Amino acid sequence: MQRHIAFFNFPAVGHVNPTVGVVEELVRRGHRVTCTVTEHFAPIVKATGAEPVRYDSAFGDFYRVPLTAEEVAGEGLRVLDEGLGLAAQVTPFYEENRPDVVVHDFMAWGARFFAAPRDLPLIRLYPVLAANEHFSIREKFPVAELNDPRMIEAVRRLGGSLPRFGLPADPMAFLTEIEELALVFLPREFQYAGETFDERFVFTGPCIAERPYQGTWQPASADRPVVLISLGTSARGWPEFFTMAIEAFGDSEWDVLITVGEHTDPAGLGPLPPNVDVRRYAPQLDVLRHARLFIHHGGMNSVMESLYNGVPMVTVPQTNEQRANSLRVQELGLGRLLAREDVTVRSLRESADQVTGDASLAERVRVARDRMRSVDGPAVAADAIEARLAGRV
Repeated sequence: MQRHIAFFNFPAVGHVNPTVGVVEELVRRGHRVTCTVTEHFAPIVKATGAEPVRYDSAFGDFYRVPLTAEEVAGEGLRVLDEGLGLAAQVTPFYEENRPDVVVHDFMAWGARFFAAPRDLPLIRLYPVLAANEHFSIREKFPVAELNDPRMIEAVRRLGGSLPRFGLPADPMAFLTEIEELALVFLPREFQYAGETFDERFVFTGPCIAERPYQGTWQPASADRPVVLISLGTSARGWPEFFTMAIEAFGDSEWDVLITVGEHTDPAGLGPLPPNVDVRRYAPQLDVLRHARLFIHHGGMNSVMESLYNGVPMVTVPQTNEQRANSLRVQELGLGRLLAREDVTVRSLRESADQVTGDASLAERVRVARDRMRSVDGPAVAADAIEARLAGRV
């Protein structure tokens, strides 16, 4: 039976991309799927066969990583503004097109604001490390002190907003609430305290879908190893990293592809060695099929796509969340963490040599790849959503 499944997204590449395969699978099964998106992501949703429900985000076209400590401390206010704006803008559409279930990113608070007064079932999505009674990234890796004025203001405003949606005026309960069902887009073994997550959490593993809209990529030579270097699509403010990377791997045995995003001008990095290609963007999945090493920021999307393709990593985290991911990569012996303050031309080269020269690390990455590929993540996620619709969860 066809059901209406509404996805409420958070407008960031690392949050939207993991949902695409699930949306495609649900459409294939005959469901009506709608997805709240900014204009930037609307073509991606349309290509799945789902219907985009457009809105204007407090983050613009898509989320950018904060640069300063003040911006980081103000993230709670920005997320609240995003949630309030999302709910207000899409409510008229969903009032006329009532969904049977709301599937929402854990940061898309607008989904909870919309669903609560209408008594709609919710399913939470974690494209990052999940949280339960035993583990929370906010507690293990806090982004700001709780007594920071911006944090206090965010909590105060959240508490004042909740009763408008029929929710208790308890912001901490709102932030720590665990829903009846959550889908986690990573393997249980990668999750901190993974054994403590009960049947409310379905670990689907990465739900990777092809991205034909990004084009294709082929290495310049079949005989030379490829290293992909990126700080992620939302990064801004560290062009010196790319300069050091060019010096570290230019005129070496590597074929080097560096993606800098929209905040660094490739032309501003100067003349390039013949083995270095610098672009704003590249089809990451295509590149990883050929890569021997991925040097990146430690975003969960990049971590999962690297492992799914059997590529070891050197991570250079920029945020606390990325640091948590990177520490987990290092703890599991799947790559090496290089702290931002330790990045030099020499340390980049040495880290690359250590990771690619470690046979036991390569074997662990291979095992992780094979485990991930043995699970059909989008089918597992779609099965769980259908079970929730059928009242079995």
